[in-house]
Amino acid sequence: MAGVLMGVSATDAATPSKILFSHVTVTAAPLKGDSAVTMSITNDSSGPISLTSVSSPASASSMIFYDANMCQGNHAMSALANLLIEPGHTQKLAFKYQGAMLSGLHVALKKGATVPVVLKWSNFASAHSVTLHALVVKAPKGLKFLGSGPGMSGMSGMNMSM
Repeated sequence: MAGVLMGVSATDAATPSKILFSHVTVTAAPLKGDSAVTMSITNDSSGPISLTSVSSPASASSMIFYDANMCQGNHAMSALANLLIEPGHTQKLAFKYQGAMLSGLHVALKKGATVPVVLKWSNFASAHSVTLHALVVKAPKGLKFLGSGPGMSGMSGMNMSM
């Protein structure tokens, strides 16, 4: 499938860390709306990493969150400062449990397009980042953002430094 990044790696020659990103998508959304970010992050390094930010130049704000199930409508979304990924483990960002979202979109996201997504993480010795191009996909039926309206940039926990 074009646009879906599989096995994309970000490696910093100065450190032994190797982080793999796959199945990177965002959901279609209107101008000023909200979009869910999904992907798998595999930590093939020798130590833990902390995912500290998932953002995009296409949005005013972003958030890493915990939500029991965004597609059920009876959730309680909680902002997370980071996600710890142990060596040899894969962390999925999805519509259940850990996830990420973009809010206050500067452009409408239409199915089939791509949008840049910036990931930042730390291996506790240094900070790293990579820009990936996520495929825009149709939002699953029932997807709801807590307090959803035209953007959620006022929600507690949103990263406002775009």
